[in-house]
Amino acid sequence: MASEPTAVLLTGASGYLGGSLLVYLLHKFDLEFRNVKLFTLVRKAEQVDKVLQLGGNVNPLIGDVQDAERMKNLIIENFVSIVIETVDARQFAVAQPFIEALSVVKERHNVPVHFIHTSGAKMFSSHVGVDQSNFLNDDGEVYSTIAGLDTRHPVMKQFVSLNNQIIDFAEEKGVRSYIVAPPMVYGPGAGFGNKISIQIVALVRVARALGQLFQVDKTDTTWPLMHIDDQVALYATVLSNILQLKAPHGKDGFYFSENGTFSWRSLSLAIVNALRRQIGLDSTHKLLVATDEDLNAMATVLGCDVGMVPVSLAGNCSVHGNNARKLGWAPQHGVGHLMSNVDDEVAYIMKADSTFASKPKS
Repeated sequence: MASEPTAVLLTGASGYLGGSLLVYLLHKFDLEFRNVKLFTLVRKAEQVDKVLQLGGNVNPLIGDVQDAERMKNLIIENFVSIVIETVDARQFAVAQPFIEALSVVKERHNVPVHFIHTSGAKMFSSHVGVDQSNFLNDDGEVYSTIAGLDTRHPVMKQFVSLNNQIIDFAEEKGVRSYIVAPPMVYGPGAGFGNKISIQIVALVRVARALGQLFQVDKTDTTWPLMHIDDQVALYATVLSNILQLKAPHGKDGFYFSENGTFSWRSLSLAIVNALRRQIGLDSTHKLLVATDEDLNAMATVLGCDVGMVPVSLAGNCSVHGNNARKLGWAPQHGVGHLMSNVDDEVAYIMKADSTFASKPKS
C-alpha cells in the first residue's frame, strides 16, 4: 500500500525566487518528487490561472503571509508538513504562524514537520558585524557566531537575530528548521511573475539615473554570488534530503548558497561599460569614490534611507556553503560566468524592469 504523499507549501509563487523554484520543482516531479503533493501560495485570484498554466502537479492557494490565521488554517486543513518560505526574510511575524501550524500537524498526524526559511547573506556579513578575516562556514558555529554579535547598524540590528529566533522557536514547537541564505542572485527568473533579482538591478538603476556608479566602501569589497538556476537547485536538494530525513536542521541547519565571490568594484565597472555600449551612457572610465552628495543621490534613486545604500550596494561577506554540497548540490555558475554575462544581464534588466519603461534612452 502506497504511503500518503507529503504535502509541501511553497510561498512566493509570483516572486523571483519562489516562482523560479516552483517551475524547477514541477520539472523534477517525475524524477525526485513523485510522492509530494505541492501547494503554492498566491495573493490574487487571477494568479491561480497563471500557476495552473505551468502544468504539473501543483495546487494554488490564495492567501497573504501577513494573514496569520489564514496561513495557519491552510497548513492545518491541507495537512502540510513542509513549508518553504521565500517571501519575507525580515519578519518573525511571518515565520511564527507557519511554525505554530506545523506543530499542530505534527501533533495530530504524528509526522515530522519542517520549516525552510529564506534569509540572506546580509545577515552574515560586515553589515551586522561578522568578522571578515575568515570564512564563516555553514557547517561551523554559525548559530553561536550570530548570537554573539553586537550589531551597530540601526536597521540591520532589527534583523540579525531573526534566524536564531526562528531556530529556537521551531525547536520549542518540535519543528525542524532550515535557514537558506541566498547571496547576490542573478540570471532571468523562470516564474510567471517577477523575473529579476535585487542587487544588480539596484546597480543598473543607479548607473542609469546618475550616469555613473561609485565605490561606496573605502576599499574594494567582495560578496558571494549565485545564479538563479543554482539557487533553486539548492532548495530542491535540501527538500529532497528533508523528505529522506537526512538534512541537517536546527542549529546545524544553515545553508549558505554561494559559488565564489565577486568584487563590487569590478562588477560596477562592468555594468557601467555595458550601459555605455547599450545606451551610450556618458560616464567616466573609472569608479569614483562616493561622496556624501553621491550617497544621497543614490538613496533617492533607490527610494531608501541614505544609511541603507551601503547595505544595498557594498559590504564584505565571506561565507562558504558546505552543508548543501554534502547533500549532493553542485553549483555550475561561478564568478567567471557572472562577469562574462554582464551585458546580457544588463540588457535583460533594462527590458524587464518597469523603472526604465518611461525613460528615453540616452
